[in-house]
Amino acid sequence: MQKKSDEKQLLAGNRFDVHAMELVGSDGKTYIREVVRHPGAVLLLPILDNGDVVMIENYRPTIDQTLLELPAGTREPDEPPEITAERELVEETGYAAGKLQHLHTYFSAPGICDEQMFLYLATDLTAGDAQREAVEQIENRIVPIDQAMQMIRDGQILDAKTIVGLSLYQMMSPTT
Repeated sequence: MQKKSDEKQLLAGNRFDVHAMELVGSDGKTYIREVVRHPGAVLLLPILDNGDVVMIENYRPTIDQTLLELPAGTREPDEPPEITAERELVEETGYAAGKLQHLHTYFSAPGICDEQMFLYLATDLTAGDAQREAVEQIENRIVPIDQAMQMIRDGQILDAKTIVGLSLYQMMSPTT
């Protein structure tokens, strides 16, 4: 299948839009696929001086569960990901980073969405007050990195972006 240039906007949302994309199949027929058009997001891996990771317990109303996650947030349209990373770290955790290092960029769910995730290592952290949105139900949780990896293996961490972020960090770490 190859993409045609024709897309029709089905929904204009606050954080993303939904489009209908026309694709031409190898059989010559036209197929319609719905796709989420997303401005992208950042994922933060805040590491304290002792090596522990700042995670959040985040209530997700879409699934009616509280998940243990790395802090993350949606970019404003055309906003540089570094700016989003600085803002979201403070908003969700209260910590400010003295240093941000881009580790990786990946697509979150390319079968249905064009969202790119920008993973940043945040170090030289300074604690402060979180500036959470009124609808967010978030609590900080400090976790040793080895314990976080064990929690992935034990099925206690279910958030995909968090699994990706922690796993990439572990793979890239010079001590492994």
